[in-house]
Amino acid sequence: MPTTAPVAANVAGAVSRRHLLQFAVSRGALPLLAAPFLVACGDLSLRPQQTPRGSGAQDAALLLPLSGELSGIGQNMERAASLVTSGFPAGAAPAVLDCGDSPETAAAAARTAIAAGAKVLFGPLRAEQTTAVLSVAGNVPVVTFSNDDTLAAQGAFVMGLTPAQSVGTMLSYARAQGLTRVAILSADTPFGRASIDAANLIAPAGGITLSAALLRAPEQGGHVDALRSASGGTLPQAVYIPDSGARLAALAKGFRAADVQLLGSVQWSAANAAVNGDLDGAWFAAPSPDLYQPFQDRFFDSFNTDAGVVAALGHDAALIAGGLADIRSLNRKGLTRAAGFTGVLGPFRFSADGRCIRSLAVLSLAGGQTQVVAEVEGT
Repeated sequence: MPTTAPVAANVAGAVSRRHLLQFAVSRGALPLLAAPFLVACGDLSLRPQQTPRGSGAQDAALLLPLSGELSGIGQNMERAASLVTSGFPAGAAPAVLDCGDSPETAAAAARTAIAAGAKVLFGPLRAEQTTAVLSVAGNVPVVTFSNDDTLAAQGAFVMGLTPAQSVGTMLSYARAQGLTRVAILSADTPFGRASIDAANLIAPAGGITLSAALLRAPEQGGHVDALRSASGGTLPQAVYIPDSGARLAALAKGFRAADVQLLGSVQWSAANAAVNGDLDGAWFAAPSPDLYQPFQDRFFDSFNTDAGVVAALGHDAALIAGGLADIRSLNRKGLTRAAGFTGVLGPFRFSADGRCIRSLAVLSLAGGQTQVVAEVEGT
């Protein structure tokens, strides 16, 4: 996976208000799954209603792309953060700095924040910018909004919704339903390649046989036959398609008729998947609407626009900054606390190696509606 382009750019589409309002959230006895490769988040006690008491104005900084090609996303991230910080005492909110859209502008923003006393940096969004920020951060922890898991090996805490989180969620749920022979089909994108890498690591530990992993141009067609051939002449029980929009529609065509269970990533949330008849009966990973939908409603009511998953990262970063400042733990130890955090994108915690252990829901598609069928711990 290249670090010159953020994997996050592939999931920057909104889980929109109109899509999430289709959720027929059915609770009752939902299975909370834990396969061998999943880790529970534990007690999650930081909540949106908490207000920090003693944080300083520069205790933490949000490095957001307020200018450049991703400025629209950055501005929504700042708006989302303001839903948290508007209730803070004067001077208690984390600083917000424009990191632009280049490594140089991100590094400059990081230097400014650190010089002003920031103890933790949240951001930037791009993978290559994160590398630049790490090079100047010294001992100040960097919590990147990218979903490029390889940044953890460079020293960052990776807060974005990663390919591995969706893969882990869906393979765990598939295994619980008795589906043990699974394939992956994706367009040749950074997210698709990262999903295959994650599946190759996760599947064996979870009792899953990965029958094939194909990168194909969606417009190429013939995907069912290609997957059958790559899987030794027999179609798998399920196929995981980590894509969205027109690519998803093209890749998924024909599998329902072939009686193959379709599995999807968080990207499906932004694809209006419920209206695609080829996806009827499919399952996909998503943030729990129980937590995300109230945030989305509040954001829309405040700003008359949809938020989106990436903007929600800004909200949850502000929650972490305020909560840890409140308990005087704005540091690496606070970030890796065993209790973890609860944000609008669900429960999560950071491991010592920088990975984000995040819980996601599994949603099913049926008759144009979306229903929560499970919540999977710590992917």
